Amino acid sequence: MPISYSWKAAFFGVLTLLLSLNVSAQQFSLYGTGTLWDSFENPSQSPYELNESRQFASNFLVPNAGVSVKFNGPAQVALKNIILYTNGLSLSNLDVDATRFNRLNVSENSYLLMFRLFKTVKHGRELGFSWQTRAESYGKLHNQALIVYKTANDMNFNGIDEYINKNGPDQLRATQLDAQAYHQLGFTYREQWDQRLSFGIKLSYLSGIAHNSLRIRSATLDQDPNSPGYRTFTINGRLRSSYYDNIAWDDLRLNFRNPGMSLSLSSNLKLRDGWNVMTNLKDLGFIRWSGDSYRNGTDLNIYTLDEGEDQLNAIQDVLVKERYTSVIDGKGEALISKQIGAFKPSVLLSKSLFNHSGDVVLMNSFRHKILQVGVSGAYNLNDYFQFGGQLMIKSPNVEFFVGTDNVFQSYKAKVLLTDNADERKERLNEGIKGASGYIGFSLKFGRIVSDPQNENYIPGINHRIPGTGFLNKIFGKRD
Repeated sequence: MPISYSWKAAFFGVLTLLLSLNVSAQQFSLYGTGTLWDSFENPSQSPYELNESRQFASNFLVPNAGVSVKFNGPAQVALKNIILYTNGLSLSNLDVDATRFNRLNVSENSYLLMFRLFKTVKHGRELGFSWQTRAESYGKLHNQALIVYKTANDMNFNGIDEYINKNGPDQLRATQLDAQAYHQLGFTYREQWDQRLSFGIKLSYLSGIAHNSLRIRSATLDQDPNSPGYRTFTINGRLRSSYYDNIAWDDLRLNFRNPGMSLSLSSNLKLRDGWNVMTNLKDLGFIRWSGDSYRNGTDLNIYTLDEGEDQLNAIQDVLVKERYTSVIDGKGEALISKQIGAFKPSVLLSKSLFNHSGDVVLMNSFRHKILQVGVSGAYNLNDYFQFGGQLMIKSPNVEFFVGTDNVFQSYKAKVLLTDNADERKERLNEGIKGASGYIGFSLKFGRIVSDPQNENYIPGINHRIPGTGFLNKIFGKRD
């Protein structure tokens, strides 16, 4: 059963993909918490407490999920219209003279299955296996990329003529939009090199679900002198898409049609004065999209007075099949933290390697027995601030957490989404720039893992004592 897209998806296919999939949430406050989620995102981290935790850890198919939507720029109201309403853009709030970019980031990261085991006491070796789904996006565009589209509710405002009368159509040449979604099957290995240094690696197979990419090199808008009001919007650039005009349910499943690989490297160093320094080179990888994918063979021509379906058909007529490769959103990260009694202050630096996005995050957590409360403040390089909060119940063998990296904006977004349609329109101008949230659970089971001084279980000896094997217990002699 296909999932159909409106005609605006031809030009804004990326935005449509982002907002129609399950909406890297960052989940800043989970860094350095020793949760099972932390050990898969940052492979040098351990979820085990020696002499307390049990050997195996899993979420038992209870999703540990996070989602984040962030946007900034002079077209905020228009972008909120896309998210909240089916009638499309409200052009009356767009300023064609605006020189700043609009930037949009949408990310989703859900661990469907996590399983980890403490393999050996010597060197603290741990193995982990995970299955997660991810959706990631990045977009930057000028208002001109939005204003050329009129909607039925904006018939009294001629955005096309307004655009023609302004200079600078080539501002569109810097517009770029990227979105992709994929499955990630990961294997992690962690080792405690010595008392101060641990390192981890995560190697993943990627299974692509969907991808869209648009790069504009130049754009012009011409008027036909023989047909007043008739405009041709010509885009010179690159459009790539893994699907034609819809996504089938089969595309959402794990497959080998769109294969890829990724690698994460992580280290954790304990300094002599009690500070910990964790570094990550995270998710360096690619996806090779199948030969059933598409790109534009010539310039894209959009005739402004045509019906939407005709415009979509005109764009599809210039598409040709092509296999291509996309990179995923890799990051370089560093976390500095120190445990001071019940408090743990931390500083996180996170920078995307292939786009403008990046974060500087200050975090502080307070722990009392099994209850842990965390707060965070973050500045994003797209020029906005976020204030986050987290509540966690964590024992050596059970953990549950819920939180957001954007408390106030997420609360306002929740209120806005629960309002009726008329109230949403009245509150649409409120300064909401995004929302985020995450939730997770895991449980440990098996034998207690002990430090070497207290270890009474020796792999390779204890479980091979004569007469203790499974078959011997069934068929062996009885006293």
